[in-house]
Amino acid sequence: MADDSQAALYRRIKELESRIEQLRISRRVLMRLVEKSEVEKWEIVNRLRWEKEQLQTRNHRYARAIWQKNKELVFLAGKLQGHIVPGA
Repeated sequence: MADDSQAALYRRIKELESRIEQLRISRRVLMRLVEKSEVEKWEIVNRLRWEKEQLQTRNHRYARAIWQKNKELVFLAGKLQGHIVPGA
């Protein structure tokens, strides 16, 4: 009976050691996935920051171009009004 009990304990110890090894492997796999995910996340964040800067630059140029065209329109409208002949 003591022999059966020792054998059962030995089997249980081996089973638990096997599970511990499996957990270690799983942990390593998960850590690699987390690291890979972090790298991908930062690549995406950096790409989005670059795109944002590009969009802001283009938006600034576009706003300046619109402002310039608006100034030209106001100037031309003023010029036109100054040259309108009354009653013509």
